[in-house]
Amino acid sequence: MENLIDVNDAMVRLGGNKKLYVALLKKFNGEAMLEDLINKLKNGDSAAAAAQAHTIKGLAANLSLKDLKLKAESIELKIKGGEKNIDTSEIEQSLNQTVGAVNEWIEQNK
Repeated sequence: MENLIDVNDAMVRLGGNKKLYVALLKKFNGEAMLEDLINKLKNGDSAAAAAQAHTIKGLAANLSLKDLKLKAESIELKIKGGEKNIDTSEIEQSLNQTVGAVNEWIEQNK
């Protein structure tokens, strides 16, 4: 779980406020954001896809979701580099693992 969520980093950022962190994690809707990214890629809208990848990267960074941030950053760079037919399987897997880890952490920290 440590490679997915850096709780210590989040606690520093949020002044140790676990309740706030739980609330922010519960609002995180990565599935919808990723679906939007994939649709933009499929539609060939590189600018919008890059912006969506950047948004996912920033939100993941703010929530200390380390692996998801790295995968979103990688996709953003590929899009901006002009790469076509970007494989999204790694970010999809990262999101699924991250959501599982987030749900587990929330359950343990009620």
